[in-house]
Formats: sequence, structure tokens, C-alpha cells
Amino acid sequence: MTLVAGGMFVFSRIGGLLMAMPVLGASGIPVQARLAVAVPLSLLLLPSAGQVPLPATLSALLGGIISEVVLGLLMGFCMQVVYAALGVAADLASTQAGLQLAGMVDPVTMAQPGVLGVLVTWLGAGVFLGADMHLFCLTTLGSSFHEVPPGAVTMALGGAEGLVRLSGTMLLTSVQLAAPLTVFVFSVNLAMSILGRMAPGQQFFFAVGTTLHVVAGLALLTLALPAMLRVWVDLLPTGLEAMMQAVHLAGG
Repeated sequence: MTLVAGGMFVFSRIGGLLMAMPVLGASGIPVQARLAVAVPLSLLLLPSAGQVPLPATLSALLGGIISEVVLGLLMGFCMQVVYAALGVAADLASTQAGLQLAGMVDPVTMAQPGVLGVLVTWLGAGVFLGADMHLFCLTTLGSSFHEVPPGAVTMALGGAEGLVRLSGTMLLTSVQLAAPLTVFVFSVNLAMSILGRMAPGQQFFFAVGTTLHVVAGLALLTLALPAMLRVWVDLLPTGLEAMMQAVHLAGG
């Protein structure tokens, strides 16, 4: 029974992470695919997870499972927040470039961002997998069982405050990443407004401004995208640190 309880605790934490982490936790990923990862991983990590005390009552067992799931979700959301910074920046850029009306469904998040948001999200997913960040997430998960053994979670939401602060930092980063295009579009709008005041009979803003928005916005984003990706990749380890901080606080 101790082995069964330990397996349930390990599987619960892994399942929570896989439901919330980037790419593997996307809405478009089938549940069967996550199970195909969670079950073998649970069997591999169980022997190294340490001795798991057998819960005295059924309510203690259920409470432990819920705590493990919540901790796994919290760890996954820590990385998801950092991962989403690039998509939010691209969506802001798409809105500023006047492409917000040309929406399409993003198969990774099942949302309807702008076309640039979809493109950059797919590009970010490729970079995320190419940098082996999904493997680093799973490695951090394995380390979490040494920090807080299965069934020893006392404060599953202990890292929630850190997640809120991380969300604010990543939102600020998204605005900073989209800032060059935002400033450029504002400059174009200002120039078109001045021309419109100088020649009221000419519809500069509608005749020229919209086209200039889109063409120049796409060109500027093409130039800025490599730098945006480099900054974003450098931020990804922050998610791993936040995951371990959440685990540390969950152990009390």
C-alpha cells in the first residue's frame, strides 16, 4: 500500500505539471499524450522519490493527492507565465500594427490572438523545444521530489505570491519587447495627424496611414524579432528558478 500511495502522489505532481507547463500542457495536446508521458515518468521517479509514509485515513490520502496536483500546477504555471511573455508582446505588436482584425485560432493555446501572435507563438514553441526547456522542466520536477518528498507537501500554494510577482514582471517585459513597434506606430499616427491638419482635404490618415502601419510594422517586427527571441530565451531560466522556489515554499 505504501508503494501505491507513493505512486499516486508522484503521478499527481507530474500530472499537474504536464497540465500547466508550456507546449506539453497546451490545449491542443491530447490527454492520451500527456498520460503517455506521465505514467512512465512516474515509474521512473518513484524509486528515487524516497520513502513515502502511508496516509492514516482516506481523507489524508485525498488531501495529499490534491496538494500534489496543486503543487504541480503551480510549478507549470511558473514556466507558463515566462513562456507567455513572448506571445503577449507579439499580440501587442500585432494590435499596434493594425492586424488585430485578421484573427485566427492558435492551435497551441486555442485562443484568437492576432496573426503575428500566432506566428510568434509557434516560433516560440519551436525555440522552447529546441532549447530543451521541456526537459529542464522535467529535470526540475525530478529534483522537487528530493526537496519535498511525495506526500510531504504542507503549503501547496506557498509559492502563489511569487507567481503573482512573476506575472507582473513578465507583463512589464512583454510591454518592453513590444515598445519599439509601439513607438514607431505612434510616430506614424502623429505624422499622419499633422499632415491631415496641414491639408484637411487629403485623407492622409485613412489613405496612407493604415497601409504604412501594416507594411512598416511588419518590416520593423522582422528586424526586431531576433533580438526579442534572445531576450526571451535569457528569461526562460527565471521560470525554472520560480518552480524550485514554489517547491521550497510548499515544503514549509
